[in-house]
Amino acid sequence: MIAYFSDHGPTLRYSLVPLLVLAFVLYTRHPSTNYIFDEQEALLANPYVNGMQGLKFFDAIHRDFWGLPPDGSIGSYRPIPDLVWRATWGLSKHPFFHHLYNILLHAINGALLGSFTYAVTKRRALSWLAAAVFVTAAVLTEAVSGIVGIADVLGGLGATLALCALRLPAWGMPAGVFAAVLLGMFSKESALVCVPLIPVAALLTAPTLHPHRPARFVRLVLAFIAALAAFVLYVELRTEWFPSPLPGKLSEPLPVEAGDVQELYRAFLVWFHQAPLPQDPLNNPLAKADVPHRVAGALRVYWRGLTQVVAPLRLSGDYSFPQEPIPPSLWGWETVAGGLMMVGPLLAALGLWIVGLVREHQDAKRLLPAGQLATAVAALFQRGTANRGVSDAPLVRLTPRPWRPKLLAAAAMVSMAGAAVLATEIVLVSRGDPPWVRTWPYAVVLLVVGSGLLVEGWFSPKDPIGSSGPWPWRHAAPALVALGLVWMVVSYFPHSNIPVVLPTVRAERFWYFPAFGSSLVLAVVLAYLAERLRDRVVLGVPIAGFVVAVFLCFQSMQAYRHAMDYRDDLTFWRATKRAVPQSSKAHLNYSVMVGARGDLKTRLVESKIAMELAPEWPMAHIYTGDTLCRLKKPHEAWPHYAKGFNLGPNDRSLIALALQCLYDEGALQDYDEKLRAIGTKHTGSWIAYLAVDTLDNYETHKGVDPKYRPRGYNEGPKD
Repeated sequence: MIAYFSDHGPTLRYSLVPLLVLAFVLYTRHPSTNYIFDEQEALLANPYVNGMQGLKFFDAIHRDFWGLPPDGSIGSYRPIPDLVWRATWGLSKHPFFHHLYNILLHAINGALLGSFTYAVTKRRALSWLAAAVFVTAAVLTEAVSGIVGIADVLGGLGATLALCALRLPAWGMPAGVFAAVLLGMFSKESALVCVPLIPVAALLTAPTLHPHRPARFVRLVLAFIAALAAFVLYVELRTEWFPSPLPGKLSEPLPVEAGDVQELYRAFLVWFHQAPLPQDPLNNPLAKADVPHRVAGALRVYWRGLTQVVAPLRLSGDYSFPQEPIPPSLWGWETVAGGLMMVGPLLAALGLWIVGLVREHQDAKRLLPAGQLATAVAALFQRGTANRGVSDAPLVRLTPRPWRPKLLAAAAMVSMAGAAVLATEIVLVSRGDPPWVRTWPYAVVLLVVGSGLLVEGWFSPKDPIGSSGPWPWRHAAPALVALGLVWMVVSYFPHSNIPVVLPTVRAERFWYFPAFGSSLVLAVVLAYLAERLRDRVVLGVPIAGFVVAVFLCFQSMQAYRHAMDYRDDLTFWRATKRAVPQSSKAHLNYSVMVGARGDLKTRLVESKIAMELAPEWPMAHIYTGDTLCRLKKPHEAWPHYAKGFNLGPNDRSLIALALQCLYDEGALQDYDEKLRAIGTKHTGSWIAYLAVDTLDNYETHKGVDPKYRPRGYNEGPKD
């Protein structure tokens, strides 16, 4: 077993099977699981997935993640996950089946990350650790074990494929990056972080991925153009296929004193055309905060999430109000720590890059000539028989590669064709030709390919630097850690609630993209410690293996424990309320689950806790009243119903639930006058309509009109 990992680098061929086994052991739900939390809306109530309303297979491009049309969307446009669900829905509708491909994709992402790390460093232990740290990261359990996490793992697949595309020749790399980033963004919007991150990765890894022709800045530009092109195409296609309304704020005129920067930012947001995001203070209390307190709260949440990556002591599927409230102070220690960890890694990454450049310049003066000596030294290090006092195989002076005339000729022809196309458009536009004459994208493609051909055809540096074995720590560590730090911060930022208020204040699935970066950093730390401590033994136990094993085993244990919370909805919400006792939603949902199993007394206790935690939440009051009503105490339920009606006069499902229970218990007519008074108070609302309609027609409808009654638990969409 040990020989398998020591003899083979974690290429996709060798790493996928062991990582897949590991992922299935850690994240597989119990076969008797049911649909939990958002999974009901995403699949059972999704009209597209269920093939309702005449929706055909490729209509996914015209629906959001939840199967809603553009004018009813809540902002999540992710057609590829919906296509996967629709394609497999006919095979099985059981939730156990639909979380299995999340696990498969997660293992593939881990294998691709390990393969990329190995290509960059040629260090087997480090690369296996990068893959293992990512796959076992307990904070990712929600994304892997939860069915709706398919958007995260598919988006992550786009990111890892884009990283692996950097290994391609410069003329083919842009196409690989373009396709991978496009896949990621049509899976989840979070993949837009690849636009800045993949070019940074190209800059940092070019010397080791392409030692004969690094051309790091050219590769950076080519990767950026490809990623940016994918982003632009994604936005244009989304606007065409999914013309959602603009958020209200973008319809309002800018103040007169607005500057050029504000106008440009407004123009970008209008072009980006993001559907309006729901802002419910229950799910995200920061929606009600001013900007300074929102940023303070966001930094506090970031710090707490960051600690979960390293030490996942507590994992939860929900962090609703008041678990993450608006911070009372702008300078709480967690806020300060979050700010330092938001800025510090970026500065550290810049410093590490500079250190890497300096070391590269220094080591270029003392290279080992390539040949038999270098080969023999490399063999010693590969077998691990080199002097224990020497940590790294020496760098070697590679044989310079000459010009490649055929590639240079192809570069010239392709580039001239691109320049000609671009010049033609400039002339046509200057003559006032119609706006549909747009050939510049083709010109850009030709120029990008031509530049790549030029890079691969040009002669290599005079003294190209290579390694006779694994790349030395002094070169591998700065590049990999710098990439990991930048990736971790930049990929989390869109989820931070700093640039824009999100529907959710905190979610562990937000860490799927940042975990690629944190896994690289943690792998370097663990591998370096293991190498430095490899001769240390305490009580017969090798310290190096013990440190690595403790970290991975703890992560694995926490991942497995949290995955077992997805056994069923009751187990999930019981675990959630224990993990985050200040979450009103966790208590209320747990109360519903125990109530569905006949334990109304426990349901009443938990409903009251939710009501106390969120006294302005209509659902908590209605559900507390509903529990009392089901306990044959409709008159005790009425005060809670009345408060819920007044707090949420347009919550149709809640209103219908309450009115139906009052009818079932024969108490509806007792509150005729009070119901009509509440309706009059909220003229034009759902309570105004349903209260009067139910009072006037309860005999015909046996309570509330059936078309307005709430969808039952685990039911699909209504026609």
